Amino acid sequence: MANANPVILAQRLQLSHKQRVLKLYRDSLKHLLSWTGSRLIWREQAVLLRERFDANKHLTDRSQIQKVLEEGEKLFNANRHPQPYIFPSAPHGSKWERNIPPPPSVLEMLPEEEEWYNDMTKWANGKE
Repeated sequence: MANANPVILAQRLQLSHKQRVLKLYRDSLKHLLSWTGSRLIWREQAVLLRERFDANKHLTDRSQIQKVLEEGEKLFNANRHPQPYIFPSAPHGSKWERNIPPPPSVLEMLPEEEEWYNDMTKWANGKE
């Protein structure tokens, strides 16, 4: 653990055991979808992944639990997808913040602009 990335080490110290296991499980499921691409294949792999997690839930020895969890994290990092799938509208997705509506303050006209707009509208309609 001496060679561990300081960010990862700090994260491990802040998360409880349950949080670390859930994070590993959720991240593994997300990266499985990136590797498979098909929901049918992903579902089969997800069931196998769940079986691997359930096989270790009976452990009670803290050192053995810690060892299994660290092995799982190492395995996940070794098999991590280089370009994970990101939903288009999710942060950093291809549609993230694309065509967002402008803030309401931008849509309000100043009195001079409103007067100009009204004059131009009257002129365009032939009333002046």
